[in-house]
Amino acid sequence: MKIFLSIVMFWLASMVVPLAGQTSLPGIEGSWEGILTQEEGGYQPEYRMRLELKVRGDQISGIAEVEHGQDVYIKTEVKGSIYSGFFLTLQDGLVINQKELVDQEYCVKTYQLVLRKEKGQHYLKGKWQGTAQVNPCIPGKVLLKRKSPRA
Repeated sequence: MKIFLSIVMFWLASMVVPLAGQTSLPGIEGSWEGILTQEEGGYQPEYRMRLELKVRGDQISGIAEVEHGQDVYIKTEVKGSIYSGFFLTLQDGLVINQKELVDQEYCVKTYQLVLRKEKGQHYLKGKWQGTAQVNPCIPGKVLLKRKSPRA
C-alpha cells in the first residue's frame, strides 16, 4: 500500500508542474467524453467513455458510461473526491444499466484523473485499475475532453 501511495504522489507531483503556468482552469463539473484504453491482454484495447460529473465541495458524483460497438455497454454511478481543484479520484458504484457479456465480466473501476489544459482544450487524463469476481482486470488509461455545450 505504501508503494502504491508513493507512486500516486510522485505521479501527482509530476502533473502539477505543467499546471503551474495555467490560470483560470474551469471546474470539473460537467460533461466529458473520450476514450478508455486497456493494456495488452484486455477484452478490447479501446472503449468510448463518457462522464457526467457534479461537484459539491471536495466530493464528486455522477454517471460513467463505457462502451465498445454492440458488444460492450455499462453505465454506473461514480463517486469520489477532488484535491487542489485539479486531481480527482473516482470509483464505480451502482450499475444503472449494462449489456451482458459472453465469457467476460465488467471491471469495477477506480480512476485517478488530472484536469489539464492543452492547446486551449480542457482534458481529464489519467489511469484506471479494476477488480472483478472471476477474471483479472487489466488496467489502462483515460483521456476525456470537456464536451462543448450545444446551442
